[in-house]
Amino acid sequence: MKTNYAPHGNDSGRLLAVNQYLEQNFPDFFAEARFHVGDDDYFLYSRFGQYLARSIEDRRAPRAKINRGFTVLNKMAAVSRKDPAVRRMLVSGPLEHLFDAPKARALAMKRLSPVAQGYLESLCE
Repeated sequence: MKTNYAPHGNDSGRLLAVNQYLEQNFPDFFAEARFHVGDDDYFLYSRFGQYLARSIEDRRAPRAKINRGFTVLNKMAAVSRKDPAVRRMLVSGPLEHLFDAPKARALAMKRLSPVAQGYLESLCE
């Protein structure tokens, strides 16, 4: 049985596909993060940004895993085009952590979608 993770009880389906992709491709991270933060997607994705930035900076993850991490953020950016709450969650969570890590920021500018790159560039201002 699939569990629907709704952030703060809002629009239950807006991040469902992204959550499923994250759970499928990062099962250990997803399980541990859900244990610590519960059903709060803001903290889940903020932690994911920290995890991805640290993995890039410390060169701890294979390239394929890092690319899947950027796919999660690109999927989130696609949802954020229609939902300002997801946009705020993306910018103030994972993208902020990538922005703070120089190697991660450089790689993000190559791997993120144009929408997500625009959000990342907005952090520079």
